[in-house]
Amino acid sequence: MKHIFAVLLASAILLVAPSAWSAPEEKPAAPAKDSPVALDARTTNIAVVLDGTDSIGARLGMKLKEAFNASNLFRLNEGDTPKMRLLVDTKPEFPSRPSVGSVYSVCWVYSQGEGYLNFLLSKEVGTVTMDEIDALVNRLVERTDGLAVKYANLWKGK
Repeated sequence: MKHIFAVLLASAILLVAPSAWSAPEEKPAAPAKDSPVALDARTTNIAVVLDGTDSIGARLGMKLKEAFNASNLFRLNEGDTPKMRLLVDTKPEFPSRPSVGSVYSVCWVYSQGEGYLNFLLSKEVGTVTMDEIDALVNRLVERTDGLAVKYANLWKGK
């Protein structure tokens, strides 16, 4: 009975005076200064390599280069630097009617530089008409950005 009473008394003391058992209060930390910090921009060196003879494919290649050049996420670069290369190949969908549509293939490859073997990142094949070029370019630029983020470790420290 004495033991039960001693345990109850100790519990009551702990409940009544919890501050006696807690650690001393620390001073709050000074608030951080609100000053802008310059961050490295996330830009990817890129090159568009077009192989094709049809007019729709040529338009696709030029629109891709224009979109990458206008974006702040990419830097068109034909030099000997590490970059993502878009290998675009187009052919007329119907050789007898070249203005109807084009068959295209796009391969995204990582190039360390001239003389190095390219590393395949992704590929896509499809058909496109003159009216669909803008939508296709937007989708390819978006996919290119996704691949640049996915394989960002290839550009770290470069």
